[in-house]
Amino acid sequence: MNTSAFDPQAFLDAQITEAFVKRPPIPAGEYIATIGEISVRTWSKNEKSGIAFDIPVALEIPSEVQQALGVDFKDGILNMKDSVFVDLNEAGMIDTGVGKNRGLRNYRDATGTNTPGAPFSPRMFTGKVITVKIKHEIYEGEPVERIGGVAKS
Repeated sequence: MNTSAFDPQAFLDAQITEAFVKRPPIPAGEYIATIGEISVRTWSKNEKSGIAFDIPVALEIPSEVQQALGVDFKDGILNMKDSVFVDLNEAGMIDTGVGKNRGLRNYRDATGTNTPGAPFSPRMFTGKVITVKIKHEIYEGEPVERIGGVAKS
């Protein structure tokens, strides 16, 4: 599509007759992925609130999986997002106590950034290649892909 002659009004009024079709989920299993730029957000639910890191990952989908699903992923990549809820200490910083921040620890272990005494910031995840375990959960009667774990590649 030539975007130099893009007319937003014509685009909004353009009609199609085809229905959108849901993509079948990729098989559960392990995939190589590259972490994108992490972001942070606040959340609140049921009178509780906190901070979460949103971690985008670009999964490499093998050509045989694409063929089996009948889906051609652009550049062989499926973009997904994981969210890690952050335990904070009383000073409002990331809690490094024993047993705290399991999700964040998993990403640090997977990216090789969980080294005592070495400086760390969550932005260090960007560009790191990891292995992502995909699992399926049932939502409204349909299987949905979820990130079930991360590990070193």
